[in-house]
Amino acid sequence: MLDAALGQRVDGVTKNVERLLVKTQGRVLLVKVGDLDWIEAADNYVTLHVGKDAHMMRETMTALEGRLPSDRFMRISRSTIVNVERIQELQPMFHGEYIVVLKNGAKLTLSRSYRDKLDQLMGRP
Repeated sequence: MLDAALGQRVDGVTKNVERLLVKTQGRVLLVKVGDLDWIEAADNYVTLHVGKDAHMMRETMTALEGRLPSDRFMRISRSTIVNVERIQELQPMFHGEYIVVLKNGAKLTLSRSYRDKLDQLMGRP
């Protein structure tokens, strides 16, 4: 499986990371945060989606979200974080939800409880 993320602690707080350490099949991969398309929760693990590859990492969504740059990554549901630079299209659904279509064709659901973050991203009050 996989392990912890690289980060630097400054005054007891971990700042944003540039790469994540991923242990898999006896190797350690360094995954650039900018290469991530989206991240999904899997119990106490997260699955990092990078192009056609997926890597599992023992980490909670909340912990990982706190280390990612908030200007580039947005939580769109309880179980999904997306790289905003990979968003191609937003398709309205019912009751304030959206389908988020990524440049690679992946379709994710933005739940209405996270819609305020979308409004912030789009510059709406």
